Amino acid sequence: MPFLPNYPRQRCAPQRLALLPALALGALLALPPGAQAGRPLATDDAGTAEPGTCQLEGWHERAGAERAWVLAPACGVAEGLELGADLTRHQPRGPVRSSAGLALKWAPAAARLNTAAGELGFGLKLATSSAQTSAEGWQREGSEALALASWQAAEAWAVHANLGAARQHGPGGQRATLLNLALAWTPGPSALLFAELQANSRREAFGGTQQTLGGRWWLVPERLGLDLTASREAGAAGPTRWGLGFGWYGIGR
Repeated sequence: MPFLPNYPRQRCAPQRLALLPALALGALLALPPGAQAGRPLATDDAGTAEPGTCQLEGWHERAGAERAWVLAPACGVAEGLELGADLTRHQPRGPVRSSAGLALKWAPAAARLNTAAGELGFGLKLATSSAQTSAEGWQREGSEALALASWQAAEAWAVHANLGAARQHGPGGQRATLLNLALAWTPGPSALLFAELQANSRREAFGGTQQTLGGRWWLVPERLGLDLTASREAGAAGPTRWGLGFGWYGIGR
C-alpha cells in the first residue's frame, strides 16, 4: 500500500448512564477510535486492501484487570473500496459482554496526488458499532464518519490524520468531533515504529485523549506481522493499556 509501507492495510437513556464508561471503551475497541486502521495503528490510512483480497487482524488488550480480545477481518470489494468488521469479547464479563463493528472505507486512486513534498492520499470512512449488554442484549451503540488523509513524506516516514464526527445512538446519545494523528517510521523492511494520539470534543462521553506508542515486526514481509502497543489517557492516573496482536494480509492473492 502506498502510504504505510509495511501495511498491505477503535446510547444513553438515564437508566443506562452507568454503562457509559464501558460502552465508550467498547466503541474504542470495536471501531478500532478512528475506527480501526490496520494494526497496530488505530489512526486510519488512506489506503484499502486490493480487490479480491482479504486481511485478518487480531489482538489482545489489557488495562489493569480489564481485558479484551478483538478479531477484525476486512476485504477489498472493488478498487479503492474496503469492507471491514470486528468482534470484541470483554473480560471480566461485566455489563458490556461483547462489541461489534462494521466499516466501509473509500480511498480511490483519483484521490492520490504526487507532489514535490511527497505522495498525498485522501479517503472517507463510515462505521457503526453495537454492544451486547447483560440486560438488553445487542443494541446499536454508535456511528462514525471520518475524512482520511495520508502523507508519505519520505520512503521511511508517513503521517496519517483522521477528522470527523461520532454519535452515540439511543435516548440521551451524545455527539463529538474526532481527531486522530499518527507518525509512522519504517527503519527497515522488517519493522515499523509509530506514535499517535486520538482526541475528541466530549471527554465525559467518549473518554480522554489517548497517547500511544507501538511497533510491528514482520515475520513474513507485507504478509504476516506481530505488534506491541502501549497507550495511556493524557492527564489520567489510570493503568497503561497494553496490546499484543497480529496481522495477516494479502489473503487470496
